[in-house]
Amino acid sequence: MSETAVSVIRVLAACSCAVMVLSPSILMYRIFKQKDVGAASVIPLVALFVNCHAWSVYGYMTHDWVPIFWIYFPGEAVAIVFLSVYWKCTTHRRYVTRVLLVALALLALFSSYAVVGGLGYTNQSQEGVHAVIGAIADVCAMCMYAAPMEKLLQVLKYKSAAFLNSHMVIAGLTNNCLWCAYGILTANWFIIAPAIVFTTLNSFTLVLCVLYDPKTHPLPDDFHRQQTTSNGPPALASESTSKMSAISHKAESTAPSPAFEAILSPLTSIHVAKETAWS
Repeated sequence: MSETAVSVIRVLAACSCAVMVLSPSILMYRIFKQKDVGAASVIPLVALFVNCHAWSVYGYMTHDWVPIFWIYFPGEAVAIVFLSVYWKCTTHRRYVTRVLLVALALLALFSSYAVVGGLGYTNQSQEGVHAVIGAIADVCAMCMYAAPMEKLLQVLKYKSAAFLNSHMVIAGLTNNCLWCAYGILTANWFIIAPAIVFTTLNSFTLVLCVLYDPKTHPLPDDFHRQQTTSNGPPALASESTSKMSAISHKAESTAPSPAFEAILSPLTSIHVAKETAWS
């Protein structure tokens, strides 16, 4: 009975995990169709890519092929497609590129440790290496499920859940419930502990999605203009500042310089008048 329950939960967890990875596809289709990312953030997509890579490495190292490796490894390719669509349609490409470079640098360090530790060059046992990789994978998963929290302040400020991907939140909640059950059945605390935390976070985020439904609580009409002028990414703000300063310097350089003309002193005219009178 226990083996049957584990097999059933394993299949359900694999299916829910696949749905979780594919959950941004609806948003990505809308972005691709409209050629505009709107209020969507790139952070959840980057976190999805990082999480898929970390758990695929963990699944490979621990030989947990299903439901971990064969779900998260293809998920990396799916996340790359999502990021490509976002990068193509966003106007803040420099900001997105910087975020991607930071993520790739961290993943390179993580992968290097997995290779070096797996080959035994860190003087750790295989269980020790697996424990470190599992802990890092948990952190990556926390980043992915906490990524929507990046926009919670804006959700509360504008009273609109347009910043959140509701499909990803629902898929994440279902996925975490099944992973929690799978972790309990397999006595794997690397799965149980984060699943409990993520279930709580997803539940809170889902409440906000329902409470501030974008259909009934849309963003103000001038939101995008305000974001462009004041709340854009740092790269955009610095570019705007440099452009404004360049325009200012150009205006100063093209302005006419002050001209000076010689004016006759009134004393000279007085002396001339006196000499004429004396003569």
